[in-house]
Amino acid sequence: SARTREPTRAPPGQRLVTTMENNNMSHETSRQFVRWSAESGLATVTLDRPPLNPLSHQLKAELSECLEEIAADAGIRCMILYGAGGRAFSVGADIKEFPEITARRGGRQHAVQEHTLYNRIDFFPLPTIAAIEGHCLGGGLELALACDLRIAGETSRLGMPEVKLGVFPAGGGTERLPRLIGESRARELIYTGEPVDAREAWRLGLVNRVAPAGQALAAAQELGRTIAERSGLTLRTVKTVMDRGQCMDLLEAQQVSIDAISDLFQSEAVQEGVRAFLEKRPAKPRP
Repeated sequence: SARTREPTRAPPGQRLVTTMENNNMSHETSRQFVRWSAESGLATVTLDRPPLNPLSHQLKAELSECLEEIAADAGIRCMILYGAGGRAFSVGADIKEFPEITARRGGRQHAVQEHTLYNRIDFFPLPTIAAIEGHCLGGGLELALACDLRIAGETSRLGMPEVKLGVFPAGGGTERLPRLIGESRARELIYTGEPVDAREAWRLGLVNRVAPAGQALAAAQELGRTIAERSGLTLRTVKTVMDRGQCMDLLEAQQVSIDAISDLFQSEAVQEGVRAFLEKRPAKPRP
């Protein structure tokens, strides 16, 4: 099993040490707002900046560090993103940082940094799941949109209120949201800035599943464990094929798929899967 030792929160400006174990491996870190743990091939990344987990520069930098650690761990086959506290997955950008961004004319740099982080999650080598509880707004929703799958607690509210501040969702929201739920519906959410509840988000196709209130993480972990039972090589391959295919026309995407399956057929993952099927037993998880 794996455990995450919960430290006492440090005062502002100071940093914490959290020990995480992936099977028998420990990851020593010194991050204040983001931590991750892993068990049986499933990594859970927790954003913990109470009470609403705003995405400050420091939090995003710490999240980027976690992503690189997880991507480098061959034993991990699926990743969950979760906002601690139950009140919010994340309410998006830390508005308190906006005056500084404006003063130094840093709008372009801010947008580039956000795109870099969200693209890293979008094109992450492993399947990703956002476990949403409470508010999921602005950059928080853009973060969730960068994940492959989304599970929301039934009391969650999702939206992009940036227009109310005179800006717009420039961290990928104007690109990913219409691709996910359709242009007309996306325009309405972005133009009005009004949120939707979890059931409406499911009806729109914004989330994959709705869980009972307070159970989004448990539901995401149940789904993540199912995914993590599959071959790591197969998951990484199909994730790459689908990610690349979304950026190509149909015929180009099909060629990427043909090349990938040709290589995969020679792998031990496929051989084990076929043996397990013929022997009527579960396949053994492989990196």
